[in-house]
Amino acid sequence: MRTDTSAAISRRRLLALVSTWHLPKDEDSHLAMTTVVSELVTNAVSHGAGDLLTVTVRADIGRGRLLIEVHDSSPVLPRFRRPSLDSESGRGMVLVEHLSIACGAENTSRGKRVWAELALPMEPSAKRRSLDLRCASQAIVQRFLNVLRPLVRTGPGVLTAVSDR
Repeated sequence: MRTDTSAAISRRRLLALVSTWHLPKDEDSHLAMTTVVSELVTNAVSHGAGDLLTVTVRADIGRGRLLIEVHDSSPVLPRFRRPSLDSESGRGMVLVEHLSIACGAENTSRGKRVWAELALPMEPSAKRRSLDLRCASQAIVQRFLNVLRPLVRTGPGVLTAVSDR
């Protein structure tokens, strides 16, 4: 549902998902993830159409990337504005642009998709754990068989979770 609490709910769900997937995260990536999902969802709530919006998250572990997408029913694409210093709004997409590797928006058959791709921090080799097959298999079970969230494997090393919020 598109509500005033959609951004807060989306932030919590994103952080829980990143934790469940055991993705690397530091202060910078945490700030980027939460800010980007907040801005994209807030824009969909404020300027979108329809009762529902969908947040999709994909992690490409091999490339160290996280893709956040927000879908809503409005065909009107966001405008990248350069607000003045005393403007009270209009900075959301500027923040998304600066915090992401790439971002964009496009029309879909049901409205639009606004997305941002973020870099995940690389784990230093000194911190990497040695391969223990039992631990690895337990991690796979925890990551991929999480019954609380629907997961779809869309390619080698790519996980996708979809949430209606």
